[in-house]
Order: sequence, then C-alpha cells, then structure tokens
Amino acid sequence: MVETIRVLHVDDDPAFVELTAEFLEAEGERVVVSTATSASEGLETLETESIDCVVSDFEMPEMNGLELLDAVREKYPELPFVLFTGKGSEEVASEAIVRGATDYLQKQSGTDQYALLANRIRNAVETYRSARHAAEEERISTVVREVNRVLVRAGSCADIETRICELVSRADPYQFAWIGHLDAETDRIEPSSWAGDGAYLDDIRVTADESDTGLGPAGTALREQRFAATQDVKADPDFTPWREAALERGFRSVAGIPLTYDSERNGVLVVYADRPRAFDETEEQLLTELGDDIAHALHARQVRTDLERTTVRLEGLFENSPDMIDLHDETGTIVDANPMLCEKLGYSVEELVGTKVWEIDDRLSAEDAQDLWTGLDPGERYELRSEFRRRDGSTFPVEVHLRRLRDEGDDRFLVTSHDITDQRERQQQLEARSAAIESATDGMAILDEDDGYTFVNQAHADVYGYDSPEAFYGESWRMCYERAEAERFEREVMPTLAAEGEWLGKATGRRQSGETFTQEISLTQLDDGSIICVVRDITEREAHRQRLEQLQRRTKALMTTQSVAETATVAVDVADDVLGAELSGFHELSEDGRRLPLLTETDSLQSTFETLPRYERDSGDPVASVVWEAYDRESPRYIDDCTEHERLAGNTPAGSGVIYPIPDHGVFIVSAREPNAFDETDHALTDILASTVTAALQRVDRESLLRDRERELTRQNERLAEFANVVSHDLRNPLSVLEGSLELAEETGDAEHFERGRQALSRMEQLIDDVLALARQGGSVDDVDVVEVETIAEACWRNVATGEASLHVEPGGSIRASESRFKQLVENLFRNSVEHGDQPVAVTVGVLDDGRGFYVEDDGDGIPPAERERVFESGYSNASDGTGFGLAIVERIVAAHGWQIAIGESDAGGARFEITGVEPVE
Repeated sequence: MVETIRVLHVDDDPAFVELTAEFLEAEGERVVVSTATSASEGLETLETESIDCVVSDFEMPEMNGLELLDAVREKYPELPFVLFTGKGSEEVASEAIVRGATDYLQKQSGTDQYALLANRIRNAVETYRSARHAAEEERISTVVREVNRVLVRAGSCADIETRICELVSRADPYQFAWIGHLDAETDRIEPSSWAGDGAYLDDIRVTADESDTGLGPAGTALREQRFAATQDVKADPDFTPWREAALERGFRSVAGIPLTYDSERNGVLVVYADRPRAFDETEEQLLTELGDDIAHALHARQVRTDLERTTVRLEGLFENSPDMIDLHDETGTIVDANPMLCEKLGYSVEELVGTKVWEIDDRLSAEDAQDLWTGLDPGERYELRSEFRRRDGSTFPVEVHLRRLRDEGDDRFLVTSHDITDQRERQQQLEARSAAIESATDGMAILDEDDGYTFVNQAHADVYGYDSPEAFYGESWRMCYERAEAERFEREVMPTLAAEGEWLGKATGRRQSGETFTQEISLTQLDDGSIICVVRDITEREAHRQRLEQLQRRTKALMTTQSVAETATVAVDVADDVLGAELSGFHELSEDGRRLPLLTETDSLQSTFETLPRYERDSGDPVASVVWEAYDRESPRYIDDCTEHERLAGNTPAGSGVIYPIPDHGVFIVSAREPNAFDETDHALTDILASTVTAALQRVDRESLLRDRERELTRQNERLAEFANVVSHDLRNPLSVLEGSLELAEETGDAEHFERGRQALSRMEQLIDDVLALARQGGSVDDVDVVEVETIAEACWRNVATGEASLHVEPGGSIRASESRFKQLVENLFRNSVEHGDQPVAVTVGVLDDGRGFYVEDDGDGIPPAERERVFESGYSNASDGTGFGLAIVERIVAAHGWQIAIGESDAGGARFEITGVEPVE
C-alpha cells in the first residue's frame, strides 16, 4: 500500500493555497493538503495534525517564512520544510537553506510549477521517512536492549513488570505504559503495574470480551493473542469508551502487546504514544518480540524463584530434613550422615561414618550395590524400595533415592531415604519444577565460582549440538567458544560482570561439531559467586538483519536512477548479489503491450539459456503463459520447484523463482537454478526489492515527464522570444513608415504617401503571417500519408507569386509525409528561390534516386557557403522585402518529420536544398 503524504501549505493568499492544494492532490491519490493562511494557524495545525511536509510562502504579515521555519525547526527539527515563494532571490534561498529549509522553490506562472513542487515534496518526504524509520528502529531497539537488561537483573515478577513500565514510559514518544492480567471471573483486565499518569487507569474500564470495552488494543491483544493498535485515538471508533480520558492526557495512539509464553497468557503490555500512527510495521515487530521476551522472562523468573527456594531447602535438608540422608563413596563406605538418619537408625554420626551401606540396608548386597553404582553415570538417579535395619535389629520400609555425584574428581553417591508416601509427593514436586526448566526454549545453565557447569537444561545442550546436558558437567564454559572468543570474554566480559553483576550481548559460540554460530547471551552473577547463563541462537535473525541492511544499502542506488534501463540493471544486480538469484532479468513491456523482451539480465542467465527468453502474449509458450498470467493479475507468483509445476516442468532451466509484475513497465523475474532456492525471508526481501523498483520506476516516469515539460516550455519560450523580437524590432520599421506616411498624407494629400502606407501595411501583414506560421511549427508529426511530389509541387507553384519564374518537376516519385506541412515547406522554398533572384529563375523539384529524400533547386545567384548556416535563423534575410522566417519554417517542418536538410549548389550555380532521411514508399 502506498503511504499517504500529508502536506501543510501556509500562505496568506486564501485563493492561492486553495488552488495549490487542488493541483498537489491532483498529482496523485497519496497527497493530502491542509492549508493555513497565517503562520500561527500553521503552527496550530502542526500541534493537532500529523504532517509530513510544510510548504510556506516567504512574505506574510505576522511572521515571514524564515521565522516560521525557525519556529518549526525548534519543535520539529527534521520535518521537511519547502519555502515556496514569489520573492525570488539568492539571498532568501541561501538564508533558507542555512536555517534548515529542506528545499527552496520560486513561484512561477502556469501550472507546471505544481508538478515540480509535488516532486520536491515527494523526494523530501521519502528521505525524511527513511531517516525517521531508521531512527525509530534504533530507538525501539535501544528500548528492547534496555528492557532485556532489566529482565536479567530484576528480582521478582512484580519488579520486572514495574521496571519495564517505567523504562517504556520514559522512551519517546511513549508517555504511559501498564501491564494487566485477566480476571477470569469478571473478564476484566486488571492493571498490576504501571508508570506515568496512573490516574488514567481509575477513569477507564478494560475487558477482554467482545463488548465495547473489549474492542480496544488491550482487549484485542489479550483475546486474540496478537499485536493490536489504535493508530489515531481521535478517529478510531473502537476506542470511543476511552477517547476523552486519553485525549485529556495527550495520548494519540495506543498499542497492546500480548505477553504469551508456550501458549500461556501471562497478561498484556499497553503502551501510549503522544502522536498518531506511532506504531509502524517495524515497531510492531520489535514490540511483539519484546512482548515475547517479557513473557519468557516472567516465566523464567518464576522458574528461578522456584529453583532458589529448592536450593535453600536442599541446604537445610541435610541437617534439618525429616528424611534420612547419607553420602557414601564408590566402595559403599558412608562418609557423612544427617541427624535424622542417625536418629532413625539409633547410631551416632561417628558410628555411621565408615560403615558400609549394605550393613544398614537389609535388602542390598555388596555385589548388587557395585553393579548398580557401576551402571550409573554422573548425575544419574536411581530409585528403589528397601528396608533399613536399626541398631536394635528392627527394620522399616523406605524408598531410597540414589544419585551419583562428582565431588572434586571422586565419585560420591547421595542417598535420600524417606517415608514412601511423603517422598513420592515431594519427588513429584521436584520433577515438575525440573521439567519446567528443561522445557525452556532458551539454553539455561548455572556456573559455579570456578567457571564449571553445575546445571544445564536440554535446550542449552541443543544449542551447542550436544545430545545430553551431562556432557557439560565438570567442564568449563570455555568448551563452548573458540580460543579468541574465550579470551575476549576473560578480557572484557568477565570484568564487567564482576563490576556490574550482569552482562548482555552477542558472542560467537562453537558447537560440538566445530561449527560457529551467533548467539545472544545474558550473564547474571549471584551473591554466592555462581553465574546464571541464558543463551539464544540468533544466527537466522542476524543473517536476516544483515541481508536486510545489505538490501537497503544496495537499493539506495534506485533513488537516483534516471531511466528504466538503469533502474532495471540495478534491480537485477541486487537480486543476484543479495538474494543469490543468478538467473534474474527484467522484461520490459513493449509499446503494443504484446511482448515482454529482456531489457537487462544477469551474466548467468545469458550463459544458461540457449536463447534469451522473450515472452509473446498468446504465443502458446507455457512459460510465457505463466509470466503473462502474473502480469495481468498484478500479483507476484512464487514458484518453489519448477520441476513440479504443470506448465514450467521441462520448459525452463530455472529451478525456482518469483515472477513479480511491475504495472505498466513489465515483469521482474528473480530465479535460480536450484529448486526451493528461496525461503520465506527471501520472498519478503524480494517483495521489498520489487516495491522499491516500482517506486523508482514511478519516480523515473515522473522526472521524465517533468523533463519533457521543461523542454516543451523551453521551446515555447523560444517561440515567445521570436514573437517579441518581431514585435519589438521587425514590425517597428513598417509601423514607423506607416505613421510617417499618414502624417505627410494629412499635410500634403499626395497619393504617393498613401501608397507607401499601404506597402507598409502589406509588409506588416506578411511579417505577421510568417511569424504565426513559424510559431505553429515544431513538435513531431504523428500522421503521415503517401504524397506525390510532382502533384504537390505543381499545386504549390500555383499558390506562390512566381512572376516570370518557371518550374520543372521530375516525373514520378512519392514520399511519406504530412501533406499540409509538406505543402508549406515546398511553398516556402519556392518563395525563397523567386524572391532572392534579380532575374526570373528556373526552379526544379525531384525525388532522390534512393527514394529517401527530395530536392528543390534553382539557377539563381545561389547562397554563399558562409551564409548557409545563418539562412535558417529566424528573421535572417538578404532580400529587401523578405521577412527572414521562410527558411526557419522549412527547418522546423523538416525537424518535425525527423528529416535532415542541407544547402548546396545546383549544376546551374543556384541554390540546392536537399532533404534526406525520408521514409520511402515501397
């Protein structure tokens, strides 16, 4: 969709701003003009409307254009500002540019100025939007980075929510943010945290149902689990319940971002901005990712809280647990026992330490124990039921949980024994918590103060290409990085982590296979010296970002192309370099709309196709039918595998591609030899490239039209200059003669004065006729007919006062020409021969031997070589009664046909005019 351009035109002439608005909006549907007849009114409009460009006059009563520019720059430093004024001077233009004007344009007469103004506005707004888009992307990316830092450092879920709201509400253009959760009983979204004007929440009611209070961004986002936005609080009918309260606080647009993790609704983040349309596609994507990060962090924080609680319990478990715990080595010798085990068995700690475990386990033999322990890997658990024997010989049933540990290089086995019922319940709780951590999509690990792994979830193992987390236990984090990257961590990251308690950034990880990948990693150091590590593989995201940046850099060239061919060449090169589409080409639509020949293509396309593709409409070619179908439907066609396509299979060496129609220009085909060469990201990048090409071609068309208009205007100005020259000079002499003759006639009454006056009038009439004829020439000849030179020449001879001159026409011969203009050309050449000779001349007309031209010659005095270039100049004549426009008219008629004219000497020594480049008659 083409984005609307909103223009504010400030001029103290109401009629002129109204006329300008009509012409600018007529230039295209995308231009909408607001008007103001004073600078103060214009500044008020900027406060209430979203404006993309300001156009202002210079001389206005209360504040001139430069003062208005200063006022606009103070509050809107980057907004395009065009000074469009009737006061034209280099001083004003220079001052405008120095003070920050985007462009300067002087008012002119005629309507062409509005097309030029519209083009300047489009260029300025496109540049402004591109810069603003990049700045806004950087701004929201900064917010995301800062939020992620908060997510790593925040203590509780409530702390996370509060700090996120504070951070978002401080980021321009946001003013207010809150997080809410659904009350399932009332269907209301109840705020839990906010930052900004909290009184606003007291004035509103938000639900997640489909009632009026549930149709806003918050309700829609939570109900439909998607990003939802009100881009204009004033205009969106779905925002009616909250409009008045929002506008009072300056809220102009609102977005709702669902906080969802693993299909679980964790709430909604609602953000308010101080301007309309604050949430574009890039902002939507980044805020959606931010919502996912927040939901993930809330979930992770809850998991971490549970884990911390478990750790505290485990620390007190040994001494205070109601369960029996002992630790023994690989020989079965107990090395430690907790008070509960001593109490239950009736021994002291000193008595149990050094005892074999099978001496207290009535069902376990030494052989069975050794087989069991040998089969356990470090970290592996084993559960069994047995009976313990007390010191007095009595026994009691227990459920035993055995886990093999690694303690300073020696194998240790932790045995926890407890009542079957109680232990089963506690075990289920621990397993549920462990499963939550294991199911996290990000890799999570805990490092001890010696940089060794003490906990690793499966996602962490998957990120680094290992089958099991067990591969990490007892190893250092350095196993996950190349040497140079590990040294960078030690030199830069670890000191920052020690000083600030956290670090978030990108790194290059190494998988088990040796392959490297780009990762986003957050490190948080706990009070006990251990480190929590969260890793996410962002290889695809980085690759997509880099390709998008490369595409943006390369397509900048499309903003300066001057022709369709140049634009097509850039597009094909970008497709080849950025998308890997080595068989790409641009097929330009022929004038008759029946053919799509190649305009430009890649080198690989030339070497791959035996004959370069040229698609004829209704030719029966199956490939052409697919291409024309896409063009006629004005919809891109994505083909993953040409070998499976019913019409393309076997008919093209291409394996996959995209056929992208460019209306009124042709088809842009992006293709490669291999099937399935383009994924969804490639399709999106192709859409961006094709859209940019379309915009560039539209710009080329506009600029070409403007150049044509400028050339036509130049020609018109030249003709006006010729008129002015005649009026100011050539008509002045006969007019003076007429005035003097009339004065003398009044005084004397002599007839000779009246005769001289009549001759002056005749001279003026002849000059006017020739000037009008000259002005009407030019342009091009659209319709030509077959004309017989002999017939036309004889007819023209009768129309010219030839006196005693004679005409000879070579028989036969026809050419293609505009009959009316051809007659005028011949008559003027006849007059030139007759009027410039002292004696009656003989004129000859004939067609050249090759049929591609004709000549008119005489036996008069001829034209000296030194004067042959000047005779075509308007007003030049060496005849006393000549106007000097006859041969100028001849030259323009020749040029309008696309012919060439040359002056030479006839065999008789007279003038010979030879016209060539004429289309022959077969």
